[in-house]
Amino acid sequence: MGLYLFFYYHTVIGLAPFAIFLATGINTVWGAFNDPLIGYLTDKNFKWTRKWGRRFPWMVMGLIPWCFIIILIFSSPDATVNPWPAFIWLLTTLLLNELFITLSDVHGNMLRADKFRTEFERRKYSGYFGIFDMIAVVLGTAIPPLLIFGAGKEYYTIMAAIIAVIALVCAIIFLLFGAREDKIMIDRYYSSNYEHLKFLKGTIGVLKQKSFMGFWFSAAGFGIANTMMTAMVAYVTTFVLQVPEEIMTLLFALFITGGMISVPIWLKILKKVNDTRKLYLIGSVIFCIALIPLTFFVSLYDLAIFMFIAGFAIGCVWTLQIPVLFSHVQDDFVVRTGRNQKGILIGAWAVLGLFTAFIDELLFAIVFTITGFKEGFPTYALLEAEVGVNAMIPIVWGIKFLIGVIPMIIMALGTVAFWKLYPLTQDKVSENKAKLKDIGF
Repeated sequence: MGLYLFFYYHTVIGLAPFAIFLATGINTVWGAFNDPLIGYLTDKNFKWTRKWGRRFPWMVMGLIPWCFIIILIFSSPDATVNPWPAFIWLLTTLLLNELFITLSDVHGNMLRADKFRTEFERRKYSGYFGIFDMIAVVLGTAIPPLLIFGAGKEYYTIMAAIIAVIALVCAIIFLLFGAREDKIMIDRYYSSNYEHLKFLKGTIGVLKQKSFMGFWFSAAGFGIANTMMTAMVAYVTTFVLQVPEEIMTLLFALFITGGMISVPIWLKILKKVNDTRKLYLIGSVIFCIALIPLTFFVSLYDLAIFMFIAGFAIGCVWTLQIPVLFSHVQDDFVVRTGRNQKGILIGAWAVLGLFTAFIDELLFAIVFTITGFKEGFPTYALLEAEVGVNAMIPIVWGIKFLIGVIPMIIMALGTVAFWKLYPLTQDKVSENKAKLKDIGF
C-alpha cells in the first residue's frame, strides 16, 4: 500500500501534498493513543484463552477485515473539483486500516517473542524471516505495477481488489499454520500471578526503557528511509526516466535479489562475531552509504546497479531488526517490570509505522511544494504541458533527492540514536535470558 498511496492520491486523485500529509498526521495522532491502548486492553487472559490462546483470536479479528481495507483506500472520489470528499475518504480509510492492522500486528509481534525463546531459535528464525520477508516485498512491489492497466483511478481499484484476494489467501494460511499457540505457551500465560501494570505507568515505563527507545529511533529511521526510497521508484520511472511501469518490477527485483543474496552472508558474519548490536550498527552504516548514489543516477542502467547494491546493504538490518533485536527489547521489558505484559510496549512500537508514514508524507509535501510539483498529473507529458520544460528541472531533482540523499540523512540519524541509546550487549542479553528463566517466563 505504501508504494502507491501517495502517488495515487497526489497524481491520480489530485489531492494536494499537504492535504495527504494532514490526513496522515491525524491518523498518527489517533494511532498514538489507539495502538498502545489496544495492546494494553488485549494483552491479558480472557475466557477463551485456554482454548484459543491469547494472540490468535485478536489476529483473526484484525487480519481478515484488514485485507479488504485496501480496496476502500484505492476507491477514492476525485479531488480536482472539490478536495474535501477525497480528503475525508482518505482519512476514514486510514483510521479503519490502523484499527485492524494494530489488532493483528500487536499480537503477531508478541507471538514471535513467545514462540522463539532462545538466542539460537531467534537467529535461526531471522534467516528464514529475512528471506521470506524479502520474497513478500518482491511480490508486494512487483505485482501491483503489473495489475495497473491504465492511468485512470478505476484501474487502481481493480489492482487493490486483486491484492486483497491475494492478501486474504496468505492471511488464512498464516492463521491456520503459523499463528496458533501451543499448550506450553498458553500455560506460560498462567504461570505467574502478578498485578497488571496500569496503562499510564506502563507507558511511562516504556518511554524510560533505553533499549526500546534506541531500537525505536533506529527502526523509525530505517522505516522512513526504506519507505521513502521505495515510494519514489514510482515517481522515478514516471517522471524522471519516463519508462513503462513494468520497469518498476525490474528495479524492485534487483533490489530484493541483492537483499536475499546478502542474508546468509550476514548470518555467517553474526555467527562469527556473536554480537548482534555491533553487526546491526555496521549494517546500518553500510546501508546509509549505499543510499547516496541513488540520487545521482544518470540512466536506467546505473540506477539498476545502485538498487542492487542498496538491496545487498539492507540485508543486515532487515534480517536482525525485528526477529532478533526486537525480541531482545521485549525480554528486557519483562525483566525490568517483572510482568509478561508486553502489550503496551508492542502498542508503542505499532505507532512506529504511523510515524514513518507521517514523516514520509511531510517530506514529500515539503519537497514537492518547494519544487512546484502540481497535483493531478499522472504522466510526465501532462505535467510538463502544465508547468513548462524549465520547471521540470527542480521537480526531477526533488524526486532524485527523495530517493537517495534525504533517506540517507534520516537513516543516519536513527543509526546515531541507536549507537547512543541501545544498551543490550550480548552479555546483557544472556543475563536477561537467565532472569526470565528465574521468574518463570
